[in-house]
Amino acid sequence: MVHIRARRFRVAPMNRFFVAVGAGVAVLLSAGAARAQLAELAEGVEVGAWTFRPLIDVRVRGEYRHAPVHTGGDEHASSAVLRDADASALPVLAAEGPAVDHQWLVAERARLGVEVLYDDVASARFVLQDARVLGVAPGIGAGADTGGLGVLEPIEANVAVHSDDDLVTFRLGRQRVAWGEGRLLGDADFRARGRALDAAKLGFHVDDFDLEMLGALLAPPGNLPPEAPVADAGIGAGAQLYGLRAAYRPFPYFGFEIVALGRVAREPLPSTLTPSDVGVADARFFGDHRGVVYSLEGAVELGRVASYGDSRSLLAFAAAGQVLWTTSLPGKLAFGAFGAYASGEEEPADPLGSIQRFDPILPDGHAHHGYLDVYGWSNMFDAGLRMEVVPDDLVRLALAGAFVGLAQPADRWSTESLEPVGAAPGNESRVLGGEVDLELAVEPWENVRFDVGYGLFVLGAGGKAVLEAAGRGSRDVLHGLSLDARIHAP
Repeated sequence: MVHIRARRFRVAPMNRFFVAVGAGVAVLLSAGAARAQLAELAEGVEVGAWTFRPLIDVRVRGEYRHAPVHTGGDEHASSAVLRDADASALPVLAAEGPAVDHQWLVAERARLGVEVLYDDVASARFVLQDARVLGVAPGIGAGADTGGLGVLEPIEANVAVHSDDDLVTFRLGRQRVAWGEGRLLGDADFRARGRALDAAKLGFHVDDFDLEMLGALLAPPGNLPPEAPVADAGIGAGAQLYGLRAAYRPFPYFGFEIVALGRVAREPLPSTLTPSDVGVADARFFGDHRGVVYSLEGAVELGRVASYGDSRSLLAFAAAGQVLWTTSLPGKLAFGAFGAYASGEEEPADPLGSIQRFDPILPDGHAHHGYLDVYGWSNMFDAGLRMEVVPDDLVRLALAGAFVGLAQPADRWSTESLEPVGAAPGNESRVLGGEVDLELAVEPWENVRFDVGYGLFVLGAGGKAVLEAAGRGSRDVLHGLSLDARIHAP
């Protein structure tokens, strides 16, 4: 016997504001029968002890950027935060191109998969993802987040077993992992491809206490590259990530989380990593009380990094905090503040000195460092204010502004995805600039969502100096606009 469990599907009336925003994607909104069927299958199809749940997520994004900081000008051979060329704050220069004034693209990401549950003790997930750039402006590199013009890959492929009371859970295979607020380990879902890890994860849950242990393969073992020392010739170990997370929340208004990550990187490695041993310890305090949501965290990073004929010690620090107060005023008006700091290199030209540049490992930076994603949690500081309003359950509008600077003015400026923007050795200004963001989210149905975002970045003296040194021209402002249309189930 096959049983289909259905749930009520909420259909809210389309308001005038949504009409103005969603007119360009009206074709997606016309598939009413398909949306109803997705909602009916969200709870799954039961066949004896087996339950099958479809997983569907389709996103189309259009994006425009004026004066992008990650294309044109100097292109570097690596984006590893801890890899520098000799006597430089940047990796080896790979190519030089003209400055890009305008960049636009249209991209799609489609995920189709299934989750299978057996008798509440075992489960499996398989999700196939197609991420593809449909239209590209001049200046975008082949190493774009989509893997060139497109990629077809499994984003999830894992099996899990757990006890009846979910006291113990073990998951093995490719999986999406996000710990805490994602500052050190996130799934980067906003990016074109997102992020998944080939990992084993063991979890324990007792009342208000959670404990997770993680082991992930970042780069597989393989033949060493030709430039490796002769003494090390043969098969290299690749890179692995190990993690431990413990969280305890005895009260809604107070909880804490401790995260420890260790990354061991040996050749052969992708361009995002450099040979090193890195450990990070992070503590976060958080809570929610009477409409006030807050979090505060700090991290210390230790290790050693391979350099020219020797290794360099690593000692870096980072901190971040945010608070949001939702009032009882009409529209659920909310006010918030946020700030962050991550250390940078005091003397980046010293090839044997200690490294102080913070490496955030695998961050989900879009949620924390501005809509334009032009800076990340490395050699930076920012402070800003945020305001949100929710006039009804369909619409959310947010406005944010931040002052952004370099912790060390002569060190590297990195984007949210940790791509190097550049560095100006003679720069004495810490001021990157100020960013203002406007975001609108419209969810006319439970499984359909539209997001519109605009960001404006006014460059300061430090930001201008870095962009000019990187061959990206003399700039006063950067700005960008994007529109996302998404349908998903569940």
